[in-house]
Amino acid sequence: MKNFIIALLILIPLLGAGQSPAAANKSMESSYSAPAPAAAVSAADMERTFTAISVNAPQVGTFQQRGIQKLKDFYNYLTIISNPTYDKVLRENAKTQAKQLFYGSDCSVNGKIYSDFIDSCFNLKKGVEWKAVDVMVAQSMNATTDNRDTVIYKGELSFKESKNGITGADKKAEIVLSKGEKQFGNTKKEVWSIYICLIE
Repeated sequence: MKNFIIALLILIPLLGAGQSPAAANKSMESSYSAPAPAAAVSAADMERTFTAISVNAPQVGTFQQRGIQKLKDFYNYLTIISNPTYDKVLRENAKTQAKQLFYGSDCSVNGKIYSDFIDSCFNLKKGVEWKAVDVMVAQSMNATTDNRDTVIYKGELSFKESKNGITGADKKAEIVLSKGEKQFGNTKKEVWSIYICLIE
């Protein structure tokens, strides 16, 4: 063990020779990073995507990836919400953020209206570490209309729900892409946003 520690102390300066600690750290990070996309998307292209009248296939793919991230975010929020040892204000803020991920008041999680489910997690006596794992697109988003005859896109994700490291059976989450008005500084724009609607 002593020889290992000495060898490690000798190697550390050599690994970062000629570099500042920040530069050495940066080079280590870059060696493990995912490959960069073939072409960067310009800000103008991104704005056109979010404000387009309809959505094409590549844009659908982009929004589906955002849907996957929102599902993961939801379970991360549940970890904060359900832990009574965390600051109450932090937990309340996480509860608000989690509720904003859902498309409408009739959306549900595990058979409960989503807001009731989130509130029930806030009242748990012992914290739970939640995760959505093995998340993938089960059904690509397709255009449809909602009950107000507004064009939306619906798709489905498949995943497993993990609680305190124990992974359960397969689950599904419906994701909805909808256009709505949002404030950007002094102007309002109609933009596409992705939401969760059903988890079961």
